[in-house]
Amino acid sequence: MPDRTVAPAIRQIEQVSIPQAQSTHLDNGIPLFYVNAGKQPVLRLEIIFKAGKLFEEYPGVSYLSGKMLTEGTAGHSASEVASFFDQLGAHIEVSPGFDKITLSIHLLSRHLPDLMPMLKEIISQPVFPVSELENLKQRKRQQLLVDLQKNNYLAAQTFANKIFGEQHPYGKILYPEAIERVDVDMIANFYHSYMKQNYEILVSGKVNENHLQCINNVLGTDSWNCKELNNSSPTNKYVPSKTNQEIEGSLQSSIRIGMPFISREHPDFPGTLVVNEILGGYFGSRLMRNIREDKGYTYGIHSSISCLSKIGIWAVGTDVKKAVQQQTVTQVEKEIEILQTDLVPDSELETVKNYMLGTFVSSLDTPFAIADKFKTIHYSGLGYEYFDDYLRTIRNIDSSSIRELSRQYLVRENMTTVVVG
Repeated sequence: MPDRTVAPAIRQIEQVSIPQAQSTHLDNGIPLFYVNAGKQPVLRLEIIFKAGKLFEEYPGVSYLSGKMLTEGTAGHSASEVASFFDQLGAHIEVSPGFDKITLSIHLLSRHLPDLMPMLKEIISQPVFPVSELENLKQRKRQQLLVDLQKNNYLAAQTFANKIFGEQHPYGKILYPEAIERVDVDMIANFYHSYMKQNYEILVSGKVNENHLQCINNVLGTDSWNCKELNNSSPTNKYVPSKTNQEIEGSLQSSIRIGMPFISREHPDFPGTLVVNEILGGYFGSRLMRNIREDKGYTYGIHSSISCLSKIGIWAVGTDVKKAVQQQTVTQVEKEIEILQTDLVPDSELETVKNYMLGTFVSSLDTPFAIADKFKTIHYSGLGYEYFDDYLRTIRNIDSSSIRELSRQYLVRENMTTVVVG
């Protein structure tokens, strides 16, 4: 019988097996990827349009175009579409993003044959009713009016504006007035230019051949002419800057510090993820210990690396008492300098390695999470060897490499600072 008073030995995770997505094409050439995993009879079906904020010529058009897909088709009204999915116990959601618009449906696999004809209507025969567009615009305007009163929202928007530039779609701040100007013609033009017949399919869960054939029977019958989209978004010459936006009466300040960063394809990217984790990537990070636990300036502070199309962004974000906003920025700079100067103690590095390995393994616990891992590499133009390199880097990286990567990529003179409050 084991002695419950003695903690079990900590062992580093040695091998991680990742179920890989398989690929095929529908009869008309539409790419179909599938992840067969899990034991429950459930599926997540995703239609991933090669559209998004990156392609819009006017702010808000990609968001509204995506959301309007479920607001009425040639054969069904918005309420009929909603009732249809409710009756099947399925959940449909449209997620407009920076680079893509994703329509996802969670359903019991036995309902797939009943669901597919309606899905085809939604993605190939949307009608964009004026009344539904006005309702959607009204809801978005109200949301923006609320968000624009929040320091953290303003800080995030201002930070993106400074990183990408005012003319780049990523950097444009969305205001209620811009939403008001979007009309049905703009929505229809965006749909026909960037969404219609310009998507891939990803299905995950307990997938079998019958499911794939069902999808093919419905979506693989029409002619399909996928086009390569040439994005003509203006390039921005990044210039580091400091912005302090005073909000009268505000008791808190929202802080963003960051810069453009290397993308996932870069060979140093996995190593910088370890650097970021030590600095501010998890609850036991140095920024949390210093600014939350020691100084008591904030409830939480985090650093992160985000990857968009062909660019990465490194950023630190936190909300603090207004009186200590400058002290907080100073402490962030101090922690970066320590990383660039001193070697990380072996015990701390081992803790971070075990945390990152454990987090990675736990992120593979559902078929939908496994599918998300596939999207991470697929839309970065990478293969599954990326994860092998990532895990190998975590296991083998040493303190000297951490210091060198910090010096090379966390250059204070290249960072933009935004403080709102």
